Amino acid sequence: MELGRQLEAAVTTLREAEMAAVRTRHAADLAEAQAYMEVKGPVEERKRAALIASTEFEDEALVAEATLRWLRARIRALSDRISVGQSMGASLRAELRVLPYDTNA
Repeated sequence: MELGRQLEAAVTTLREAEMAAVRTRHAADLAEAQAYMEVKGPVEERKRAALIASTEFEDEALVAEATLRWLRARIRALSDRISVGQSMGASLRAELRVLPYDTNA
C-alpha cells in the first residue's frame, strides 16, 4: 500500500513539475527571442548575443527539464517495485496451492 501512495504522490508531483517546466521553457524561449530582436548585426552574432542574454532563463528551464527526467525515473522505479511485489505474491500463492493441505488440522 505504501508504494501505491508513493507512486500517486510522485505522479502528482510530476504533473506540477510538467506545468512548471512548460512555463520555464516558454520564458527562456521568449527571453532569447526578445534578446535576438534587440541586438543589431549579423545573424550569427545576434544568435550568440541572444543566447548569452537569456542564459539565466535557459538554466532554469534546463533544471526544470532535469527534474522531469528524475521524476519519471522515480515513477518507473516505483512501478517496477510494485510489479516485483505483485509477482512475488503471485508466486507465493502458486506455491501455497501445491502444498498439501489438511482440512482436519
